[in-house]
Amino acid sequence: MQRLDLTGLACPMPIIKLKKFLSQNPALQDPFIVEVSDSGALKDIPAFCQQQKLNCQLRQSQPNIEFQVQRGADV
Repeated sequence: MQRLDLTGLACPMPIIKLKKFLSQNPALQDPFIVEVSDSGALKDIPAFCQQQKLNCQLRQSQPNIEFQVQRGADV
């Protein structure tokens, strides 16, 4: 599974980097992992995913926060 490592970045940079990643990979349909360290992402990443109609599931919150994100899934 592909991993997008955004640890060490403070919000809103993880959202900006995630948006850029999605635009650079328009055909990506497989789930991928987004790893962040900023606790603000616990609200920001799911909100962004909902807005973009992406499926987003929290996988872990310690030591870093990991979300599994996928396009084209029901949210």
